[in-house]
Amino acid sequence: MNKRDVTIVGGGIAGLTAAFFAARENLTTTIIDNQGVSGGVLINVDSIQNFPGFPDGISGYELGPMIAGQASASGAEFVFGSVMDIHQCEDGWELSGDFGSVVSTNLVVATGSQPARLGVSNEEQLYGHGISYCATCDGDFFRDEDVLIAGGGDAALDEALVLAEIVNSLTIVHHGDSPTGSKATLARVQALPNVGMLTNSEIVGLNGDDVLIGASVRDEHGSIQDLDCTGLFVYVGSNPQTNLLQDWCELDALGHVAVDDYMSTGVVGLYAVGDIRQRSSGLLLGSAADGMAAARAIVAKN
Repeated sequence: MNKRDVTIVGGGIAGLTAAFFAARENLTTTIIDNQGVSGGVLINVDSIQNFPGFPDGISGYELGPMIAGQASASGAEFVFGSVMDIHQCEDGWELSGDFGSVVSTNLVVATGSQPARLGVSNEEQLYGHGISYCATCDGDFFRDEDVLIAGGGDAALDEALVLAEIVNSLTIVHHGDSPTGSKATLARVQALPNVGMLTNSEIVGLNGDDVLIGASVRDEHGSIQDLDCTGLFVYVGSNPQTNLLQDWCELDALGHVAVDDYMSTGVVGLYAVGDIRQRSSGLLLGSAADGMAAARAIVAKN
């Protein structure tokens, strides 16, 4: 493969947007994605309600390929595989992985995040046996059953809307006074007849050896109640996937990397966008803006 002007690692909305804006300025652009379908974790979201232009919402598995199609039509090249190593070279950056190697003047890392765990005993053991981190993926396995959601952000509320149409009952367990997600989405969730909410509460135990049969919930006063459930969907935050950057950038305690207004890490030709950067909005539109900012900064150098 010839040397590229821009190589982007990660096929979520930040990476796809960076590819689109770089390629449309006639920069040779490659995007490396370790999934077979572009869109990153976005493809697991059934209904996105906070992205402009879609008043009735849109699914992630529609939006992701749409942006990928724009990038491809502008000239971006897609490579599917996993990047195992990056290092500086005379021509900029060299990336290696199961796809071979790529040399690029500029490197945009858009590797996104993975769901955070609750951190309670039995969680790993019961993963796939009642515990899930994706309602869109697994919700249908819990049809007409009683389930819980841990969390109260946008992801939790969006997925509550999906689950409520499938399950018998749904209880949202949130550690604060009120969920922190969109007020409009919260109002829709609260209007659903089969959805309840426990605020100022947290899940402190999981019941069941081979399959989940319930969860222990502690309230603000320290009282614990056991709730029967066969499913638990966890949305308590995310962990940035910054392994590729740990030898090149200083990471904060949570693993995020500092960038300037142009998404530059301070290392020549190295940019970080989306969930992996400090002070990310956590919103899709913010991630798209990050990708655009990095691409425009690169364009301005050429």
